[in-house]
Amino acid sequence: MDIVIITIVLQITGTLAILAELLIPSFGLLTVAALGFFAYSYFLVYQHSPTAIVFLIIINLISIPATLIFVVKRLKVSKITTLNDTVESAAFISPVKINETGVAITDLRPAGTAQINGKHIDVYSEGNYIKKGAKVKVISTENAGVKVAEVEESKDKYFPQTSATESS
Repeated sequence: MDIVIITIVLQITGTLAILAELLIPSFGLLTVAALGFFAYSYFLVYQHSPTAIVFLIIINLISIPATLIFVVKRLKVSKITTLNDTVESAAFISPVKINETGVAITDLRPAGTAQINGKHIDVYSEGNYIKKGAKVKVISTENAGVKVAEVEESKDKYFPQTSATESS
């Protein structure tokens, strides 16, 4: 077989191996194979004509990057290998409703856990310390959290209890 044809086949095979490295995760094995194809083609050209290797290197320095750029743009490989999706902030859906009551399972300093309607819920207070075992009431379900306040048995400043005697 003619040395020119072998060199062209080795060059094309090396370029295809580099392109395959972009698409197939081979941990560099395809790149090593491509370097081997290029090195062997340089060796064959050098044996035939030592001055021709300079032209082959110049051709490779121009053609290989141009081929890679063309193929990457054409196949849209960058869309395959990069994340283009944006994460939208999800709306907070509260597991409890305003005015429901429960018990603080942990100390709220100001965040902690409360049991409301039989569910363990991560909650926070207005900044005040609430002891474990205290009765709490949900006052807000905004800003991706459940805000509670300690319920005082005699009065509740957020949701006052109306009795039959007060309304008459």
